Amino acid sequence: MTGPTITFDDAVDAILSLARTYGTRTVRLPDAAGCVLAEDVAADRPIPPFDRAAMDGYAIRFEGQDAGKVFRVAGRIYPGEMWSGDTEPGDAVKIMTGASVPPPFDTVVPVEETETTGEGGDIRITASPRKGQHVALAGEDAQAGECLVSAGTLLQPRHVAALAAVGKWEVAVQNPPSVSVLATGGELKEPWEKAEGPFIRNSNAHFLLSALGRCGLRQIEYLGIVEDDRDALTTRLRAGLRSHVLIVTGGVSAGDTDLVPECLAACGVERVFHRVAVQPGKPVFVGVTPGGTVVIGLPGNPVAVMLHFAMLVRPFLLRSCGATDCLPKPIWLPLAEGVRNRSGRLKYAAARLETTGDTTYVQEIASQGSGDFVSAAWAEGVLEIPADADHLPAGARVRFYPVWGELLFDGNN
Repeated sequence: MTGPTITFDDAVDAILSLARTYGTRTVRLPDAAGCVLAEDVAADRPIPPFDRAAMDGYAIRFEGQDAGKVFRVAGRIYPGEMWSGDTEPGDAVKIMTGASVPPPFDTVVPVEETETTGEGGDIRITASPRKGQHVALAGEDAQAGECLVSAGTLLQPRHVAALAAVGKWEVAVQNPPSVSVLATGGELKEPWEKAEGPFIRNSNAHFLLSALGRCGLRQIEYLGIVEDDRDALTTRLRAGLRSHVLIVTGGVSAGDTDLVPECLAACGVERVFHRVAVQPGKPVFVGVTPGGTVVIGLPGNPVAVMLHFAMLVRPFLLRSCGATDCLPKPIWLPLAEGVRNRSGRLKYAAARLETTGDTTYVQEIASQGSGDFVSAAWAEGVLEIPADADHLPAGARVRFYPVWGELLFDGNN
């Protein structure tokens, strides 16, 4: 029994509800990108911590000066220096970008808007300044104690910059789950084996192993290929259930050799759902053991494996790594050519981008079916075609998910 067919949205909700976290560890800042932060990080002082010059130029006290005003240059300030000189009204100090702007100065006139007068180093401004221009005020970016990066954030290099700015050299991050991968099917051969006759090479498992590694997972076990034999399959499945997550490819449909669901039941796995109203890859299986191991059974078709990993498995893994924001984010783009969806189900298709003039279009990649991994290799992302869209004409705006780049957790969200 396969159970009722559920919508893809319900499938996402169901699998995300099974996610849990696996403790924390401490990493140094150079290793933090790609990890999920396990603590809120706050500013240790105001940012910037002092009134800061945003341009090379001259610091002045604003008094409504107009172009042509001459200033006596009383000194200069470099970054990392504190000014301690005496000044009088009408004085200026030469200042470099990043240097502290001392009182009573409150405005910076760029070098390009000044000229020397030839009289002892005095300068004349050539444009009327605005009060406070080119000065970043202390605390205008953040106040001391303000949260800069929240727990649950998938850390990107831009977050690492913020952590470094507040002196957070070591951070607490979530541990990722351990994952096992098993391929099923007597027709499969490994890439290093001969595949003459009625055999195909095992691309699915190696796609998954690569994608999991790119996702920053640290404990990945490959269980190899198992033939469609109940005893052998059950033994290999039991081995995979030692991990937090087991991903199985093939053997989840309704054919005579689709033995995975019944063998999982024999191993104590409770089915959460089995069929999803989506094309390709309707017979997706998700189950859970009493101990909390989550089992994901993907169809054997390579394109279905790729699409489901991007749209279903990756969000689950992100949530299991503690990320609060885990769903792929679509962008709305016009179609380069018309598309059809006569399946009556939500359709996800491999797609690429084309730019004509100032407009970027999304183009469905012609495919021979869900086993056509050759066409999928050209994909830049996933095109979503609604279930009720029998035909969408060229120019219609659709959701495009740039998920292939996002397979790398660190830096593509």
